[in-house]
Amino acid sequence: MKKVTRKNLSTIIEKIAFKIAAEDANSACPCISYQPKLPKSVKKLRKF
Repeated sequence: MKKVTRKNLSTIIEKIAFKIAAEDANSACPCISYQPKLPKSVKKLRKF
């Protein structure tokens, strides 16, 4: 079995975080009264 190194693990975590941030940028908060502000770097990931 392939041994997972710290470098491989960090790249996997980075890719997962990027996908979650992109998904967050393209969705609205389900709460009516509050939606936190997005950082500028995450706003660049919007598709619209």
